[in-house]
Amino acid sequence: MDIIELIKEKSCAPDLLPGSKDECLKNLSRLLSISAEGLSEEELYKALKERETLGSTGFEDGVAIPHAKVKGLDDFIISIAVSRKGVDFDSVDGKKSTLFFTIVGPDEKPQEHLKILAQISRVSRNINARKEILHAPTSLAIKEAFIRYTGGLEPEDKRKEKNKLLIIILYENRYFDDIIELFIEMGIEGANVIESTGINNLLTNIPLFSDFLNFLDERSDVSKTIMTLVHESEISGLVEGIEEIIGDLDKHSGAMVMALDVPFMKGTLKI
Repeated sequence: MDIIELIKEKSCAPDLLPGSKDECLKNLSRLLSISAEGLSEEELYKALKERETLGSTGFEDGVAIPHAKVKGLDDFIISIAVSRKGVDFDSVDGKKSTLFFTIVGPDEKPQEHLKILAQISRVSRNINARKEILHAPTSLAIKEAFIRYTGGLEPEDKRKEKNKLLIIILYENRYFDDIIELFIEMGIEGANVIESTGINNLLTNIPLFSDFLNFLDERSDVSKTIMTLVHESEISGLVEGIEEIIGDLDKHSGAMVMALDVPFMKGTLKI
């Protein structure tokens, strides 16, 4: 599945009409209905509206990601729309939403839905991507701007490869959510997270070393150890994604990544 193929140019708009949140959902449903064969604007509106009752999909920085699972759809449809004046979309930061990524898809493909949400979320947090999409003058320009900031989703029929145990030790918890989001984007369906401690916490009980603790370059006494199984060919992409989040690992003292061979495996980390 390639996310680029799911974005329908005819369902993108650089000039979404202003109005209330409800009116906005109707306008977004109308855009989607252009590409959703066999589904009416009203059916799409009802699905998006029901999802909004569970909690607003208006996030920070003017970004909203309305989404819903819809019976009768064979594949996902993504629309990108810009509202110049903005819409009061009950966003997390209380500001008007100006950039709308709308996703509808089959109700029996939750994992694919998560992957799409994760990738759009990462692109939408890129300030340069937001600026370029917001200033795109046409539907085609909107899609092209998005393409420049995404490499698409991994194909589902990956060839069988040797598994590796990927271990990430992370002291800066502010990066944790982004790393888990990266996992979802890359199709990793399960991981084990252990609360762990650094050497500072261990040395506090040893009087000999207590005077020297301030010299240790530890970001925190508490860390998270994340373990997951990945295909061998995925490691470089994962490390690259992690470094995009936290910076060069060789220069960063708050994180470490390692990959180990798995000679035997039985069971799964999937929930």
